[in-house]
Amino acid sequence: MTRPDSQPRRIAIVGGGMAGTLSAIRLLRDSSAPLAIHLFEPRAEPGRGLAYSTQDPAHYLNGPALNFSLYPEALEDFSQWLVRHVHASAAEADNAFVPRSVYGDYLRDTLARALAGAAGRATLEHVRTEITDVAIGVPHRVRSADGRAWDADHIVLATGVQQARPVLTQDDTLETDGRYVPDPWQPDALARLASAREIALIGTSLTMLDVVATLERLGFTGTYHAFSRRALVPWLRHNAGPCDDFLAAAGAEALAAPTARSVVRWVRRQRDKLAAQGLDWQSVPSALRAYIAPLWAAASVPERQRFLRHVRPFWDNLLHRAAPPTHAVFEAVRAQGRLHVHAARVTALEAVPGKTEAHDANGWQRGPAGKAEKHLRVALHLSRELQAPATVDAAINCTGAQYGWHAGNTRPLVRSLLARGLVRPAAAGSGLDGDAHGRVFDRGGRLVPGLSALGAPLRGALWESGTIIDVRNQAAALAARLVEELGLTAGIEAQAA
Repeated sequence: MTRPDSQPRRIAIVGGGMAGTLSAIRLLRDSSAPLAIHLFEPRAEPGRGLAYSTQDPAHYLNGPALNFSLYPEALEDFSQWLVRHVHASAAEADNAFVPRSVYGDYLRDTLARALAGAAGRATLEHVRTEITDVAIGVPHRVRSADGRAWDADHIVLATGVQQARPVLTQDDTLETDGRYVPDPWQPDALARLASAREIALIGTSLTMLDVVATLERLGFTGTYHAFSRRALVPWLRHNAGPCDDFLAAAGAEALAAPTARSVVRWVRRQRDKLAAQGLDWQSVPSALRAYIAPLWAAASVPERQRFLRHVRPFWDNLLHRAAPPTHAVFEAVRAQGRLHVHAARVTALEAVPGKTEAHDANGWQRGPAGKAEKHLRVALHLSRELQAPATVDAAINCTGAQYGWHAGNTRPLVRSLLARGLVRPAAAGSGLDGDAHGRVFDRGGRLVPGLSALGAPLRGALWESGTIIDVRNQAAALAARLVEELGLTAGIEAQAA
C-alpha cells in the first residue's frame, strides 16, 4: 500500500511512558513515508512514566539488562548501551541489575536516535499535556483539559498504570499532614517519615520493597509493619537455567480450554519435578511466558474470573521477583527484627491523639536516643485479629499498580472513553477489551477504527501486558500493522529517488 500524496500521516500517542515512547520509536524506525507523531505526556521527559521517573538509586530493574532491550530482534541493545554509557564490560552488562533511572536514560537516548534516523521524513512533538477526550471520525481528534485539540489519522492509547489505592476508610487529616502517604512515588513523599518510629506498609509486593529501600537510604531506623491478605513477599530473583517446554506436554486439547486449576496443576508439577532433580524452580516463569497470552485468550470468562479471585496473588509472586540489591536491603532489615509481615488487610486509618510533647520540624516528637513520635498517631483497623500494633506513626500505600478500566477510575480520559462507548472494560476486570493485535472493542463489541492500545490497557486481553518483553513485542507488531494500514511505506518513485 502506498501513499497517494506527500502529506504526512498523523499519529497521536496518548501517554509517553515506556509503552508510548517505544511505540513512537518503532514507528519512526519502521516507516519510510512522511509521518508526524504527537506524543502526549505531561512529564518533562518522554519514556520515564511512573516506573522510570524515580531518581532514587535504590530502585532497580527487576531483571538483568539482557532482558530489557527495546527490540525483540536485537536482544543485546540495552547491554551494548550500558557498555557505551556506563563503561561496563559486555559480560557484566548482560547480567547487571541497574537502577530504573538509568533505563529511563536508555529510553530517552533511543528515542533521540530513532528521531535522528528519520530526519527529513518524520517529526515528533512532545506535547506536555494530559489528553482527556477522544473523538473518532474523519479525522480522529484528541482533546486536552485546557480545550486544545489535535487531529490524527490514528490514535494509540498507551496510558500505562496508576498508583492503586487500597479500599479503606481513612481520616482525611492523615493525608494532608503527611501521616498517610497514598502515592509513595511522588517526589520527597517519604522524606518526612525518616525520623518516625513505627510505619505501616499497606501491601507486601515489589512496591513495598522499594519503599523500604528508600526509607533505609534516608536513615530510617524504626520498625516496619507490612500488611497484606496472604503476607506474600517477593522472591529474590536469580538467573535459572533453561526449562523444558512442560506446557507442550499438556496437549493441544488441554491448552485450548484451560482452567485456573489446570494451570496451577501444570506449574506445581513442573516445580516439583525440578525440585526432585535439584534444579531451580525460577526457570518456570520464562517457560510460561510464551503461553500466557494464548492461555488467557482460550480461557472462558468464568475461568479468568476464577483465576483473578484465587490464583492471581500467587501468580504475581511467581513471575514478578525482586532485584538482588533491593531484596538484600529487605532481608537485612528483617534480620534486624525491624520488619514484620502480617497476614491481614488494613480496612481503615484513623487519627488518634498521641503525646503532645515538643516535636521537630517534621512534626515528630524528639525523644530519647533521637527517637521520634508524632503527637497524633494512626490507628489501624485490621480485617482480623493478630499480634500487631494498634497504632503507628504513619502509613504508606504499597499496593502497586491499578489496571482497571471502569466507571470508578479517576482518570478523565478513561471516564470519557467509557461514557462515549468507545471502549468497554475487559470482561475479567483488568484493562479494556481488545485483541492480540492491539485493536480495541467499543461498547457494542465492534472494532473501533483508528484506535489502538498497547501495554497496560491490554491487560484484560493478554493478561501479562506490562513488562518490557510484552510491550516491545506489541510495539513492533503495532508499528507493522499501522505501516500497512496507513500506507507508511514510500512508493516506488520515492524509493528510486
